[in-house]
Parts: sequence; C-alpha cells; structure tokens
Amino acid sequence: MKRITLFLLSAIFTTAAFSQNVNCYRIYLHDKEGTPYSIDQPEEFLSQRCLDKRARYDVPVTEQDLPLSPTYISAIEGVSAQLRVLSKSKWTNTLTVWCPDTARMADVRALAFVDSVKPVGFYESMDNRLFDDLPVYDQTVNPSDSTTYGKGAAQLALHNGQLLHAQGYRGEGMLIAMLDAGWLAFERTPWFANLYENGQIWGTRNFVPGMENVYLGHSHGTSCASTIVSNVFANDTLVGVAPNANIFFIRTEDPEFEMLIEEDFFAAGLEVADSIGADIVTASLGYTRFDDSSFVFDYSSCDGHTSICSQAATIAAHKAMVVCSAAGNDGANEWHKLSRPSDAEDILCVGAVNVDSVYAPFSSCGPSYDGRVKPDVVSCGYDTYVVAPGTYDGENPFHYMVIYAGNGTSFATPIMAGMATCLWQALPQLNSLEIMQIIRESGHQYNAPDTLLGYGIPNIYQAWLDHRTDGIAAPLLPTVTFTAFPNPCSSQLTIRNPGHESVNICAFDLRGRVVFADNNFNDNNLQSINTTSWPAGTYLVRVQRQWGRAEIIKVVKE
Repeated sequence: MKRITLFLLSAIFTTAAFSQNVNCYRIYLHDKEGTPYSIDQPEEFLSQRCLDKRARYDVPVTEQDLPLSPTYISAIEGVSAQLRVLSKSKWTNTLTVWCPDTARMADVRALAFVDSVKPVGFYESMDNRLFDDLPVYDQTVNPSDSTTYGKGAAQLALHNGQLLHAQGYRGEGMLIAMLDAGWLAFERTPWFANLYENGQIWGTRNFVPGMENVYLGHSHGTSCASTIVSNVFANDTLVGVAPNANIFFIRTEDPEFEMLIEEDFFAAGLEVADSIGADIVTASLGYTRFDDSSFVFDYSSCDGHTSICSQAATIAAHKAMVVCSAAGNDGANEWHKLSRPSDAEDILCVGAVNVDSVYAPFSSCGPSYDGRVKPDVVSCGYDTYVVAPGTYDGENPFHYMVIYAGNGTSFATPIMAGMATCLWQALPQLNSLEIMQIIRESGHQYNAPDTLLGYGIPNIYQAWLDHRTDGIAAPLLPTVTFTAFPNPCSSQLTIRNPGHESVNICAFDLRGRVVFADNNFNDNNLQSINTTSWPAGTYLVRVQRQWGRAEIIKVVKE
C-alpha cells in the first residue's frame, strides 16, 4: 500500500521567509455609501440559485450582502497607477490591494471613508507564475457500479453513509464549493472525465496572484475532491461519499507562501460560494503561523471572532451553507491546538480518526480559545484513500491518477462535507444550522465531548432516520453480529460469523501495529486465528464485511 502523508493545515507551509517587506494591505471601509446596488434587486449581484435557496430557508438579503461601493474602490485605485485590487469582502466591508508604491498607502489611509489599513502580505509581482505541467497519459476507466465503493468503502461506512446511499441520496442536485490550493491535472485525466461529461463541475475561481489556472500549481485539491466525487473504476476503485454531487473549485490558498492575505482570499471565496448558491463549503485549509514573523499569531486569536476568515465562515453558515473546516494537523506538535478558521462559530470543525474509530494523533485539539467544543466532529483522516498524481516508485514518473492512503484532517473534512451533502439532500426541510446540529448530535460521544474528537463520529444514517418526515419505512441499522471466543484467549481466537458472510479480518494492538491480517476469509460460520505469537495484552480485531461496514471486537491475549 502506498501512503501519501499530507499534513496540510493550509495545504502548504513553507519555511521560506519574507524579508519583512509588505506591499499587500487590507483596507477597512467605513460604509457602502454610493453603491448602485439595492437589496430590492438582489438578482444583480446574487445568482438565481442563491436567491431561491435564501427564500427556501428564509435567509433575507441585507445590506451586508451589497457589493462594496465602486465609488470608494475607484478612489482607492486612483491613489497609485500601480495599485491593484486583489479581493473584496462585502460581508466585512474590506478589500485587499497590492501596492508596490508603498508610500502611497498613506494617501489611502487619509481617505475619509477608510477606517483603517492592515498589512497582510508581500508579492514581488503580479506576473503569471510558471509551473511544470503534468502530461496525462491515456488511462482506461469505467463507471463504477453504484454499490461498489472499492477502497472508499470503509471511510464511507464509518458514518453508515452506504445505507443513506441505498435510500437514493448520493448528492444529486447539491452544490459543493471547495476552497483549496489547486487541482493539478483534474480536468485532463480520464479518471474525472465523467464529472465533466455529466455537468458536475460547475466552474472555477482563482484569487491567488499569478495562478489563474486552478488546474496547475498543486494537487491537494485533486486528492480532497476525489474523496467526494470520484466514481470510476481504473487500475483500482475509489468511489467518493457524494459521487453525484456538483462541485465548484475556488483557489484561495497560495501553495508557495503562507501569508495573512490568504485569510482575505478565504473570506472572498466564501462569498463566491454564497453568490453561486453553494449548499456546502469544504475547506482543508487553516492558519496558525506565517512566513513573515511580523504577523504574530497567538492562540487567543482562535476565538471565532478575531480572524477575518473565521468571521466570514460564521456568516456563511448563517446564509444557508454548511461549512466544513479542517481542524489542522498540529495535535502532536508544539502548537497542538486548532487553526483558523476552524475556530469559527456555527460551523463544523473536523478532526481525524482512522476507519477503526481510533484518534489520529496528528489531529489538532480543541477547545476554541473561548471554550467552545472543538473539533465539532471527526471523520476518516488517517490512511484515507484518495486519488492523486505522483511517482510510483520514487524514480519512474507516471502521469495518471492512482489511489494512495494519505493522512490529514485535509481528507477528513471533504468526507464529512460529502456526508453532509447527502444528508441535506435527504432532509431538505432543515436549514444549514439545523443540518450541522443534527450531525453533531449523531456523534457517538455527543453527551460527553472531549478535546480530541469533539462530539465524535457522526452516524449520518441515524441522523436521517431520526429526522425524516416522509413516513416511509426504512431498514434498521445493522446490529453487532460478530463475536470472538475464547476471550481472553491463549493460542487460538475464533470469530463467530452467524451471517456466513465473506469478511476481512485485521487485528492490531493499542499502538496501532497490525499483528494479523487476512483478506481471504470465506463465508464459514467460524473463523479461527492462531494467536500463539501475540504478546500478552489487549487487541482490537476488526471484522469488515464486503460491503464496507466494519465491527470492532476488543480481545485480551493472556
């Protein structure tokens, strides 16, 4: 098994430093005086899909939604011929600019409608950056059978998602906005061609200077997207958790630098997601440190209110969007805590476990600085199967997609977002805040949350059963059926398989080390394992059905 380790809080963290130069600034405007837009004509700045969704969930269009005053923007641009607007945020009434003629920023600060100016980054130029392209060779792919998930089975079954799929909810008609660093080769590989043929890729948007083509620059988004919408058979199979959903790619993350301005891009990206009518936002990005040491980061800022990206995430959640944000991968590092914007209120901060429900030690810990439960929930982020380009053996390059086992809350987050997509499709009568709350309530430790798993692993199928209103009978959740004896054991352990199912069995110690694995057990009633070589201690035995759902049995070896 090939494993790709992507400990990506913010897709990329580089140790290259600024030279304390700053030529990018966030400008806080006093008001929106002079805007030609009106809340009485929202169709001029919001899509019909957005307006329909707002009406369906009784979310009014307010002055907060009005675009920034073009009069103010023109005045700012007139300060210097070199000044360039990089992003705008109507929700926070700010814009970010690049102004290499930094002395002219004093003139910007002096404008009557400017409240304040904050340095946020540095770019040498706005020129288009050159990246090595990735040739994509022909790859034979075929649509996957609707009930065959391949290596995606266990990470879907962690939330009983396959049972919701069986009821016909696989993301149809839903729109997911993904914020990330790049989707390398996504549009050119046969692996994802069916998504374009089916009209599931709704578009792209870039905010990072010099990186207009979102399909160049980085493959992190490619892997994250694959956990949701991959739906083909090639050299192997990986079917995502919401394979029929629509998706829109928004690059807000600079893969070469770590700058405060990326939080501005993030806020702007959320507003794009709102304007196109996205139902779900998934962002495997987060911020705890920056290349320029003058941008001081302190845990007290992880209060849900300090960061502009956290402010925007909370606002997005109140504008009929389910927002999923990665907790981060600092659980075993000195920082240890979560990142921004996963500290935002009313969103789903997602931590990581493996398919056996064991906490991934790299997953960042809560609570938020102001004491709220974080992470909200967890999903599969350790040994998570994803699709990615790369090198097969470290020497010979290949130019087609393969399935890797990767690590990171980066992967747990889109899986959770895909599950939320299917759940909201199944429960359209609930609004975004209600969907996120019932996901929390379906967590296996909702009544006793902690700082590692939050409310725990959501049972998405049970959440649907508890809140459905159609009155149609649905199959009950499978109960635990496998047992092990004798327990404690000495030289032999027997698994009782009353359903005579073909199963895979794996046993591992409490440090996660595999002591036994066999994928070829047949459909006998009793399956025997020789445990003579196992050291005395406690073990977890995973018995996994062919269709994906696994059961864990705790066993003691004498």
